[in-house]
Amino acid sequence: MNIRKAGLSFLLIFSTLFFNTAAKAWGPDGHAIVANLALSFVKDDVRKNVLAVLGDMPVDTAANWLDIIKSNPDYDFMRTWHYVDFPKGSSYQPSDQYNIINRLINSYNELSHKKLFCDEQVKFDLLVLLHLMGDLHMPLHTAYDDDLGGNKVTVQYDSIKTHNLHWFWDEDIIRLKKITLNDCLDLYKTDSSFEQELTGNIDYVAWLNQNRTLLDGIYDFPGFMLDQKYLDKSAIIVKRQLLLAGLRLANILNRLFYTPAPIENLDSLAVTYKNGIPINEVEKNIGKKVTICAHVFNIRSSASITQITVGDKFPNNPLTVIIFAKNYPNFSQSPEVLYKEKNICVTGKIETFREKLQIIVEEEKDIKIN
Repeated sequence: MNIRKAGLSFLLIFSTLFFNTAAKAWGPDGHAIVANLALSFVKDDVRKNVLAVLGDMPVDTAANWLDIIKSNPDYDFMRTWHYVDFPKGSSYQPSDQYNIINRLINSYNELSHKKLFCDEQVKFDLLVLLHLMGDLHMPLHTAYDDDLGGNKVTVQYDSIKTHNLHWFWDEDIIRLKKITLNDCLDLYKTDSSFEQELTGNIDYVAWLNQNRTLLDGIYDFPGFMLDQKYLDKSAIIVKRQLLLAGLRLANILNRLFYTPAPIENLDSLAVTYKNGIPINEVEKNIGKKVTICAHVFNIRSSASITQITVGDKFPNNPLTVIIFAKNYPNFSQSPEVLYKEKNICVTGKIETFREKLQIIVEEEKDIKIN
């Protein structure tokens, strides 16, 4: 079964599947915490749009769907999506294998162009994203291949029957310490540095590398017995990882499920500004500092430059707004997040480059969202 067929058919089997499989990364409670954290931090329109895609499916169920379907052998091809393991002392090497990194990238890319896909595929990609962002932040899902991410490491805690380290981190820490959504929200309030996760870059490999730095501590116990000290120390890590997963997921959802601004003629708005002009008069004002107001039709970003197409689709756009990489730090978020499909008013000097008109912007204050 290929991914398209999976996306189209999952609703047909969902009614026969519920939590009838062994819980995996974080267990059902952990995945639900991550998804609900994300929805508590997203913008109002984003929350509304995400819930509309989920329809009648509860958030807790949606966050766990990728584990729920593991009981159906038709979905065995998706098992490798949950993790990526590689040897200790080595670094992650990109490949064409379907691991958690590649599947997250794939789902993000498809949702970035969700207008091209049917509703069932959009929902499928959203379910994958909700779940795998939780998996990615469970450190043993990005661990060592020789012990299958801790699955071959036998451990015991107190009276809990002997099982493996991976399971202990999946299930037991959250359950034994009774970690809740409110615990993670309280942690957020204690450290202002968490706020940057809501606007930072989307970098799955960087997040994976952060996980790997935690592994020495996770494997630090004598023999096979885990004591209260280990549990308490591990619970601090788990709460932090759940919170990071929720905040980073919120950042992703804000980028993917925003509500586009309506395409409007904003000439009347432009002329309310000092030196404001209608966008169709930019050619008459080359060399002058003006303000124009227009809809953003497209944004192309690279490591060196961002090009914002306004007023019409390329190549018919009357103007391009340019932001050079050296000025990226002057913006609170990436231009794609700030301005994609928004209505904006831009102030700057009209110049020509390769027979196209442009305004170079250096500061966020020179682009106002309307």
